[in-house]
Amino acid sequence: MKSRRSSFEQLRLVACLAAALGAQASVHAYTVGIAPASRSLYLQVGVGTMTQGSPNTAGNNTTRNNVTVTVPAAALFTGAAQTMQTDSTVMISPIDGANYCTPAGKVYIGSFFRTNSNSNNSATLTVSTPATLTSGSATIPFSTIAWTGTGTGQYDSEIPSGSFSSTLLTLVSVDKNTWSESCLLFTYTNPGIMPAGTFTGTATYTLTAP
Repeated sequence: MKSRRSSFEQLRLVACLAAALGAQASVHAYTVGIAPASRSLYLQVGVGTMTQGSPNTAGNNTTRNNVTVTVPAAALFTGAAQTMQTDSTVMISPIDGANYCTPAGKVYIGSFFRTNSNSNNSATLTVSTPATLTSGSATIPFSTIAWTGTGTGQYDSEIPSGSFSSTLLTLVSVDKNTWSESCLLFTYTNPGIMPAGTFTGTATYTLTAP
């Protein structure tokens, strides 16, 4: 592997998005109230298992979706941000069937914290990453990947726009007995000279509640 790209080389980035649940002791935009019930947490990043009905029922899904981009030679050294694509095909809201996460290419993130408790506790959604994406011994900072939070129509995302500026980020609080939805479009910021290769890394989203 060459240590620097020539003007004819391409750079490919792959970020794997994974979901995790935990049950541990601003203008937000799209939340839907749900009926209180026995304590439960649900988190969906990309593809999930949620069956619409009354009530909706959730299941475990081990799918890890990817967001990818190949930086063409013409874009090298320009600093022009590159839109990343995803292999997730989820565009419809599992809670109500709304056409929420369109057009294709965005990553759906939905979660709820359900409880019968009278407390005002809320759940917290975080994301953790390694410091770098790697390709063999070469690395690129994970912070070169950013996202824009946007939904369709009048429904914006609960998660605000940002980037992987730290290896652990708090994204949003999820109030009890609400369904929180976000739709994220990822980009590679293409900041300058980087090593050539296919760089991979995993972002793990975790929902926890006291």
